[in-house]
Order: sequence, then structure tokens, then C-alpha cells
Amino acid sequence: MFEIGKEYKRKTEIHGPYGGQAQGGISTPKNFPVVFVFTSDAGEQHGYKDEYREDGIFWYTGEGQVGDMKMASGNKAILEHSKNKKTIHVFEYTKKAFVRYIGTAECLGYHEETRPDREGNDRNVFVFHLDINSVDTANQVSEPSASYGSKNVKGLKNKSLKELRRAALTSSPIGASSKAKRETAYYRSQALKLYVVARSKGLCEGCGSGAPFQTNSGPFLECHHVHRLADGGPDHPENVVALCPNCHRRAHFAKDAVIFNNELKKIAVEAEKNAL
Repeated sequence: MFEIGKEYKRKTEIHGPYGGQAQGGISTPKNFPVVFVFTSDAGEQHGYKDEYREDGIFWYTGEGQVGDMKMASGNKAILEHSKNKKTIHVFEYTKKAFVRYIGTAECLGYHEETRPDREGNDRNVFVFHLDINSVDTANQVSEPSASYGSKNVKGLKNKSLKELRRAALTSSPIGASSKAKRETAYYRSQALKLYVVARSKGLCEGCGSGAPFQTNSGPFLECHHVHRLADGGPDHPENVVALCPNCHRRAHFAKDAVIFNNELKKIAVEAEKNAL
């Protein structure tokens, strides 16, 4: 339906063939079993802060610009997507009118927070917990496998490179509880960080220099997601590189950040080919 990492012009390439609301963060086409979710940094000033959390779950702010949010329309569509047999598709704005496809997602629940609305008044908002699947099974060398065993994060430190990669691609068994899916997301996220640093062999994948220093757990390198998604990025080995602090800041703040990130995308893909 959509290709992971590919940019689409929202109005013509998404709503043209599928319909749905062409404005706002949540779109619910009538004639297709889908829910389209769009995330962007632009809404943060109005309380729409979307981000990956340490546990690997993506927090997505619901719709409603003024006053308390209501569990209706797009918000209800996200919460009840599984019951209604609809698939959530997540997109991230890259520039005006264009979005990048991140992958499908499952809503594991939500919580409520007090945040400012468009007019600066405090209001109640819904924050949905999305487990995003950014694996393009049509183009990946290996597909994610369901994990039925123990998800002991401490045990990851003793795994081989191949075992860490397998853990980074772990998915929850069909029918697993929300609790089990959250545990899997956290396990997968931690495995990915360890895997990328191990894959780098202690060398920055941006400039090729050695890690600036060693820690008790190995070389100090930082994980950078080449596809931004609120600075978290899709959790997949082909989307993440290990960088020294200097290159990591360059990827976020330098004048040539866009060019540098495009180079890092190629490096990540090539690193994966050599690691397998």
C-alpha cells in the first residue's frame, strides 16, 4: 500500500486514491479499512508533542485544537481501530505538503494529560500509545519473528551480533496482551541500541573515527535515527547509525544536516549488508 521511508504528496498521493480528511493529524477514509495518522514538529507549540519513549512506544497526541479533547471522530478511530478491523498508517511531515511513510501501528492504550490548547488555555488531551512497525517485509533481508520466550533486557549484553539483530526485530505473538506488547517494544528498543553500537565495532559510522572514550559497557557512541519521527525514528537496524557526539550534533543542527542525513541513510543500509 505504501513504501517504508518513501515521501508522498499528502493531498494527491494519499487522499487522492484513498480519500479521508486532507487536513489535520488524523484522517479516516470511509471506503477503506485504514486510519491515517500524521505527525509533525509544527504542532508542539499548541500542545501536540509526539515522541518515541524509552520503552519503544510512540506517544501520539489526539485531535482537537481548543478545549478538552473528546473521544470521538479521529480519536475514537485510533482507540477502536483493532475492534473495527482498521489498520493505522503513520506518516511524518518532511516539508510543506509532503510526508514520509513510517509504517503501520497498533494502539496499545492511552493516557490523559493537561496541556495548552491553541489559545494557550490548559485543557485535557489524549495521548495514544502506538507500537509502530517500521519493517518493510517486501524489501528486508530478514523479517521480524514473534518472541515467545523471556525478554530479559539484562541478558542482551551477552548476546552475539546476530542474536542482537534478531532481538531488535522481535515482534509480539498474535493475540498477545497490551502488557506483553509493551514489554516486547522495550526489549526491541534496547536490543537495537546495543546492536547498532556492536555493529559499528567502536567506530563512528559518520566520520569513521573511534569512540571518544570507553565506558564500562563498551565504546561511547550515540544512536541516531536517520528518519526523524520526533527524534526517535522507526526502530529498525537499517534506520539507525552509531555516531560520535560530534557527528550526532551535526546530524541535528548543522547547516548541511539534510545532506549529512542522506549520507547516513546510505551508510546504515550498507552497514546492514556487511553485518549479515
